[in-house]
Amino acid sequence: MQKNQILLKFTFGICFLISCLFLSAQPLHHTNQNLPCVNKNYNLLAHVAVDSSGRTPIYSTDELDSMIVKLNDFFSPICVSFTLCEFNIMENDYSLGRVVSEPITKEDQLLELKTRFALRRRINIFFLDYIISEDCGLSNFEGILTTNDAIIYTETDCRDDIAEQVAHHLGHTFGLLNTHDPETIELVDGSNCTTTGDLICDTPADPFGQGISNATAEEQELIAQGLLVTRFSSQDCEFIYEIKDPNGEYYQPDMGNIMSAYPCKCGFTKGQYRLMAETILKSNIRHF
Repeated sequence: MQKNQILLKFTFGICFLISCLFLSAQPLHHTNQNLPCVNKNYNLLAHVAVDSSGRTPIYSTDELDSMIVKLNDFFSPICVSFTLCEFNIMENDYSLGRVVSEPITKEDQLLELKTRFALRRRINIFFLDYIISEDCGLSNFEGILTTNDAIIYTETDCRDDIAEQVAHHLGHTFGLLNTHDPETIELVDGSNCTTTGDLICDTPADPFGQGISNATAEEQELIAQGLLVTRFSSQDCEFIYEIKDPNGEYYQPDMGNIMSAYPCKCGFTKGQYRLMAETILKSNIRHF
C-alpha cells in the first residue's frame, strides 16, 4: 500500500473572530441561538509574576485588557462576560513566577501562591512564567462550584496565546473536560460518546495523546516503515494523524475547539456551552 493511498488530511479554514468553519460534523458556535443565557459577569483577579531582568510584570494591563475582549467573545453565546477587577503584581520576586520542585514541591509552591494572594469567592488567575511538568498551565475541574478553588495558573511557556490558555482553563473551571482522553478510545461514529473522551457528543472523537499501541498490526508495520504519520498536527492547523479508530474510520477532530490540545483554538460547541451554563448556574461564586 502506497503512502498516498492511505494519507488522509483534514485541512481546516482560518479561524476568524466571528466564526470558525470546520470540515467535521458540528461547527463551533458564536451566537446564543438556542442556548441558555446565564447573564453573569465575573470579576477576574490577576496575580502577575515579574520577570527576572527588569522585575517588570510579565503581562501589562493593556495585554490583559485585550485578553478580556477575546474571553468575552468566546463566552458571549451563553451571556457570560469577564472584567479585570484587580491587577496584582506579586512582589519584586521573580522566583514566584517559576514553579519548580525545589526547595519545596510544585504542589506546595502553588498552594503557597494561593494562600498568599488568592481571594475566596472570586476567579483568581495566576500569570506565571513556568510550571514544572505542566503543559500550558492548570486549573481545577468544576472549580466554580467551590468557594476557594476557582484558581487558574497560566504559563508564558505555552503554544496558545494568553486568551486561549485562560479560556481553556475557564472551560475546566466551568465543568468541561479536554476533548481528548488518552485513557479511552472514542469512536469516530460517536456510538460511545457518552462514556469516552469528554463525554459530550457534539465534539468529534479526538485521538490526541493516544499511543501507537492502539494501531492495528497492519498500521504498526506501516509505522515501522515510516509510511504512516503518527503526529497529530502541523503548524498550520492541518490534522495529519493516520491511525484509524477500531472501526477503521479516520479521525476528524475539531482542531479549533478551545478544549482541544491543538494550537488552533477559536470556539466551543453547543454541547460544551450547555454544560458550562448548567455548571455556572449551580455556583455561588460571586459575580458582577
